[in-house]
Amino acid sequence: MVSIIKAAAIIDSFPEMVQLAGPVPFEEVWVAEGQLAVTFPDSYREFLQKYGAGSVGRLDVYGLGVPASGLPNVIYATETLRASDDFFPGDLIVLQDTGEGDILCLATSRMNEENECPVVQWIPEMSFEEQAFEVVNKTFAGFLLRLARNMT
Repeated sequence: MVSIIKAAAIIDSFPEMVQLAGPVPFEEVWVAEGQLAVTFPDSYREFLQKYGAGSVGRLDVYGLGVPASGLPNVIYATETLRASDDFFPGDLIVLQDTGEGDILCLATSRMNEENECPVVQWIPEMSFEEQAFEVVNKTFAGFLLRLARNMT
């Protein structure tokens, strides 16, 4: 099983460098999955239940446990992009706006046997046909670990 344990050890060691919403009950995670019509990977569920959402270093990680009317709420971010971008696929879940013109997303239709999926890049200015869906990390746990290591 893929886990966020390594990333969590780093994050928990540097509380001054993170702002986190706090734990979210499984029921709230389950409702979010239903609202977005996807299944989250296990490592993202673990993140939501441990941290909710927030900033790791200087970068936000969208999640739950924050007001539903803005960022970094994953439902708000994903539904807003789905409504404003006709090309945005329904299986992508918005994790982060990098601030460099691209958005990092969970590609939930590419779930593997370990219930994990890759984090891919979406570039809003490009049509669906032009998208490369570049894999940024093989799992959410790997994505979070990279963020945690970059803050030290």
